Amino acid sequence: MQNEVFKKNYYAIVLGILAKKDGIINAPIARKENSIIERCVHKDGSIAITKYRVIKEFNNMSLLDISLKTGRTHQIRVHLSYIGHPIIGDTLYGCSSDKITRQALHAYKVCLQHPITKKIMNFEAPMPGDMRYNSNINYLPLYACVYYVYAQLSESIKK
Repeated sequence: MQNEVFKKNYYAIVLGILAKKDGIINAPIARKENSIIERCVHKDGSIAITKYRVIKEFNNMSLLDISLKTGRTHQIRVHLSYIGHPIIGDTLYGCSSDKITRQALHAYKVCLQHPITKKIMNFEAPMPGDMRYNSNINYLPLYACVYYVYAQLSESIKK
């Protein structure tokens, strides 16, 4: 997942206050027995490595910055649930919430190499309104991000 040509960073709001403010979760992930959807940490699973850092703590929740060293199905969700801090709104691996109607997980940054020009391109998306509201964080409005991505793509096409 993390290599020279493709990287993603995520924000997640999780239940609880983490004792360790940054760390690496290195726990193998496998398909849960008798399920085609769910995954779990299992000794016979595939290597899975998730790096996290606490950005903010509030109301028995934490806002995390997350990056992946591997890319397993449901990796972030499984790992955070495994350490006892499930993503708010994740009904499959942890806890539903009256604060948000979906998983409080957002890919906010993507870095990739343009397939033709080989130029490294960075794209960022602001935190969605429901996550901003719940974490009391202010970011640029969505139109600013859309304009930025359009401008970056236009420039790469011209070259």
